[in-house]
Amino acid sequence: MSKKRLRILHTNDLHSQLENWPSVTAWLKRRRSEAIANGESVLLFDIGDHADRVHPMTEGLMGKGNVILLNEMKYDAITIGNNEGITFSRDDLNSMYENKNFPVVVCNLFDESGSIPPWAVPYEILTTDNGIRVGITGATVPFKMFYKTLGWDIKDPFDLLKEVVDKLKPEVDILICLSHLGLFEDERLAEEIPCFDYILGAHTHHVLHEGKKINNTWINQAGRSGKYAGEIALTLTETNGKLSLNTEYVESVLLDLLEKDKETEDTIKKLTQKGERELSSSEVVYLNDPMEVSWYNSTPLIELLAQGLREWCEADIGMVNAGVLLDNLPTGKVTFKDVHRICPHPINPAAVMISGEGLLEIIRQAQKKEMVEFPLKGFGFRGKILGEMIFSGLDISNNASYIQDKDVFIHGESLDKNRSYKLATVDMFTLGKIYPAISSIKEKTYFMPEMLRDILAWKLRNLVT
Repeated sequence: MSKKRLRILHTNDLHSQLENWPSVTAWLKRRRSEAIANGESVLLFDIGDHADRVHPMTEGLMGKGNVILLNEMKYDAITIGNNEGITFSRDDLNSMYENKNFPVVVCNLFDESGSIPPWAVPYEILTTDNGIRVGITGATVPFKMFYKTLGWDIKDPFDLLKEVVDKLKPEVDILICLSHLGLFEDERLAEEIPCFDYILGAHTHHVLHEGKKINNTWINQAGRSGKYAGEIALTLTETNGKLSLNTEYVESVLLDLLEKDKETEDTIKKLTQKGERELSSSEVVYLNDPMEVSWYNSTPLIELLAQGLREWCEADIGMVNAGVLLDNLPTGKVTFKDVHRICPHPINPAAVMISGEGLLEIIRQAQKKEMVEFPLKGFGFRGKILGEMIFSGLDISNNASYIQDKDVFIHGESLDKNRSYKLATVDMFTLGKIYPAISSIKEKTYFMPEMLRDILAWKLRNLVT
C-alpha cells in the first residue's frame, strides 16, 4: 500500500483589488511551504476575474500586469472569468497572455472560425512531484451576446465538459474543473457530470467555509476581492493496484489582511506606476474651469456623457445615471488617467428600441428617492449609489411627483406612448431587474469594446473650453 498526498490551493474573483493581493500571496507562500515540508505535492489555481479594469494597473497595462503577478506566484493553471473575457477587446485578450507561464484552461471559448484561442487549451494533464496525474479542465460563463459582439463564439459549457471528461477520465487519477460559472451551475455540474472529484468555483462570490459535497464531488468557492482563499487536502492510496481518494478537508479561509508579502507589494507598486504612466501619456483635454460631479443633480459633465451615449449609439435618447461619475475634473490638463479615475466601471454602451409607454415607466421609476439612492452592487458598477437619471434628447416640463406623457418631450415633440424610440444607455440596465422595462426587451445592441469612459473621453476631446 502506498499513499500520496496533495494540497490544492485556489483563488478566485480578485477583481484587481490589488491592495489585498500581498495578503493573498503571503498566505499562499506560507501554506505552500508548509505542505511541501509535510511531504505533500502542491497545485495552485485561479478561477478567473483576477483582472478587472477598475484598477489603473490593469487598465494601463491591459491585463498584462495581472499575468505578471500570476507568473510570480507560479500558478499551475487558471481559467478566465467574464472580466477577462468580455471587458477586453479581442486583440487585447489575445495579447494579454503572451508571456504567461501557466496554461489557461477554458473549453467553451472559440473564435469565429471555430478554433480555440492560441493562448487557451480545453484541458491539461498535470503530474505532481509524487506522481499523481491530475486532469484539469475549465469553463467560463457564456454571456453570448457580449462575446459575439467582440468576435468570439462562446458555447454552453455542459456538452463540452462532458466531451472533455470522456477524454480525461481514463488518463488521470483526479479530475478537477475550474468553473467560472457560479455556484448554482456548479451544483448542476456536480449532478450532471458526477465524474469530477473537485469543482473549484467562482463568479457568484460565495464563501463555502467547509466546501459543499454533492454525490462524490466536492465544490469550493472563496468569496471575492482577495479576502478569502481556498484549500483542499487529499490523500491518494494505492492498494493492490487500485486507487482510492480520501479528501481530508475542503475549506475557504478568511485571510489576515494585515499580513503582507513585501516582494508582492514592491511588484504591484512598480506595475501600478507603469500603468499610470501609460494612462497619463494620453492627453484628453485642457480645462479652463473645473467640471464638477453631483450624484443628485444634473451637471455639465454628466450631461456630456448622456449626449455622448446618444450620439455614439445613433439613438433618439441618451440615458445614464449620475452615479457613474465618481469625482470632479479639475482645471488644467486632463489625461485618460483622470477619466479612468472618475469613471472606472467596466460598463459598455447599449441600445434598445423601447415604446413611449416603457420610456414613461422608466422616467417615473428613476425619479423615486429609493432608486436615486440605491447602492447597486455588481453588473460592473463600481460606484456608491445609482444617482439621478440624466437624459439627452429628452426633457421633462415639470417637477411633479407623477410624470405624465404630456410632461415629456423628445427633441421638442410630445412623447408618444405608442411610438418606438431608440434609447442609448448603459449595459447594466439591460441585465437583471434594475429597470424591467429595459431588461425585458429581447433585442439589445451592445457597443464594444468601448466603455463609458471612452465615450466620455471622446466628448471631452471635442469640447471647446
